Amino acid sequence: LQRRESHAPAGRDEPDGGGFHVLGERAVGRHCIEIVRRRIERVAGAARPAREPELGGERRDVGGRRFAAAVGVEPGERGFTITWDDRSVAEVPYIWLRDNDPDELHPHTRERVFDLTSVALDIRPESFEHDARLLCVRWPQKRDPSQYDVDWLFRHQPGHRRDDPSAVSQSLWDAASLPSIPRYGMRECLDQRGVLREALLTLKQYGVLIIGGLDDAIDASNRFIERVGFARQTNFGVMFEVVNEPDPINLAYTALALPLHTDLPNQELIPGYQFLHSYRNSASGGESVFADGFRICADLREESPQDFDLLERVAIPWRFHDDVNDIRQRRPIIHRHGDGSFDYFVFNAHIADVPDMEADTLCEFYGAYQRLMTRIRHPRYAIHHALAAGEMVAFDNTRVLHGRTAFDPASGERHYRGYYLERNEIDSRIRVLSRNQE
Repeated sequence: LQRRESHAPAGRDEPDGGGFHVLGERAVGRHCIEIVRRRIERVAGAARPAREPELGGERRDVGGRRFAAAVGVEPGERGFTITWDDRSVAEVPYIWLRDNDPDELHPHTRERVFDLTSVALDIRPESFEHDARLLCVRWPQKRDPSQYDVDWLFRHQPGHRRDDPSAVSQSLWDAASLPSIPRYGMRECLDQRGVLREALLTLKQYGVLIIGGLDDAIDASNRFIERVGFARQTNFGVMFEVVNEPDPINLAYTALALPLHTDLPNQELIPGYQFLHSYRNSASGGESVFADGFRICADLREESPQDFDLLERVAIPWRFHDDVNDIRQRRPIIHRHGDGSFDYFVFNAHIADVPDMEADTLCEFYGAYQRLMTRIRHPRYAIHHALAAGEMVAFDNTRVLHGRTAFDPASGERHYRGYYLERNEIDSRIRVLSRNQE
């Protein structure tokens, strides 16, 4: 270790086996140095860059990414105080370091194998050393010293959430601000990681996306779905055919107009994203309609705060039932995260079950519910798109309402194939696609 600082309790004897040896004022572990050499390409579970920068107090710039460096590490009662090269300071508790020891991860799965109950909560290191890039700590009852990558510590320091490549700021829209749906090509998404990543980030940003250029085959959408993640199975199956049926179990399987709605609020877990592949669409009518539920919620919160509060507070019953299913759930129409951002918006008057709240709440609910329904139908929120054969629309079912105009089944063929993918499937694929860009 170059330009290292070495720390050990005063008067400590050199352990048997040459674990620490005296260099001037105190001891530095030969064991520690050897581990650094062996693990220079794998510290804290992350591969090191192919070109190793020089050690020192300056922030390293490798492959376009900035790497943090430590300019000072001071031991305290419950943790180290680390001063970074940008002059920021962080306290890193000892128990947190021990719990996140890179030695305590399985070498293949990278899952933690450390048993937290095996150490005291007030654990303190026996000694430590550091340079700009590495912190080496010798813990009680552990044979080998632990190696912590300083850049990893900087990026994961307590109080700072892990960077998430799938995080994106949502752009709320209406018909005026989003005159057309963002569009990407099927072939480009399948062949180019960067294009697929950009398409999925765009889908998260706006909640709706068109994929064009699908092959003329009923299963042409399968490759895209499989490239992204695992399709969600519901009582309608893993995939579902949206066609006009003589004996339908759902209004989607008719030729009727469908007012704006979200799918399956009666499920314990609301399906995240819906993908609808237009395999055939030569029938007259049947234009798709979309609206941003979060834009509607934002306007409702500003213009009718009492209605917003009631629809966020009161859980209402939802139900789908047929000969073989009776699936029910209670949830409010609007739900937000703890930071105030929208989590989901659900609206489906067709499968809202019989409201069973107290009479006073019912009367207030019906007023807010009707006013919301009127707002949803306002033309300023709706965008229209006639899906051509070979197009697939994807939309966030927890945010974007969808519907269609009526169509004439005698005028031509209309055959869509649909899938659901959970939100975490989209996020996971974005993170994996982002790895070569970090």
